[in-house]
Amino acid sequence: MAVPAALSESVEEYLEAIRKLGRTPDGVSTSRLARQLSVAPASVTGMLRRLADLGFVTYQRYRNATLTATGEQRADEVIRRHRLTERLLTDMLGVPLEEAHDEACRLEHAVSPALEGRIAQALGGPKACPHGNPVDASEEDRTQSLPEAPLNRSLVVVRLENEAPEVVRYLTGRKLLPGARVRVKEREPLDGSFVLEVEGERQVLGPEMAASIRVRVARRRGA
Repeated sequence: MAVPAALSESVEEYLEAIRKLGRTPDGVSTSRLARQLSVAPASVTGMLRRLADLGFVTYQRYRNATLTATGEQRADEVIRRHRLTERLLTDMLGVPLEEAHDEACRLEHAVSPALEGRIAQALGGPKACPHGNPVDASEEDRTQSLPEAPLNRSLVVVRLENEAPEVVRYLTGRKLLPGARVRVKEREPLDGSFVLEVEGERQVLGPEMAASIRVRVARRRGA
């Protein structure tokens, strides 16, 4: 089947989700995609078959889906548009951070390559979205999740993987945004929560929320 130059919004959403969730050789399962996109597993199965016909994914029933090289390229294009749009919304239009993701989801499908280039130029070629995620989705990930980080080391929050409004609002209230200084003081063995020192203040974070935060070890103050 010939690959269309312009893809439908639903195809783009699926490619974007598979790219974000399936960064391991094992790919991403139908059930996980269904949860991510809030659709029925049967709908996911049907779309994966279509994406396989278009040459975007490798998929067999009862097995995980993985992007082909073509699918990965198209997914990265969608992600780039989304993250540049988020920067436009927050940096130039003053949209609150917790609203940027959903607004960008609505706009990203209408951004042409020419407009994308103008947005990037107007913003000065940003390397990351306002949540800290790289505009170039193929960029090597040199961060680690907060639960993986060493105890009592100075860490810098690099990015928030979960951009849902309620999550961003919650983390904003706790100053856990890109650039924040953090130390993991304790890991609670019973409930898996984490006791943190965030910009000198004590915070307690649940395991699921902690797992959505990517950090790096700070080299020095101001690094």
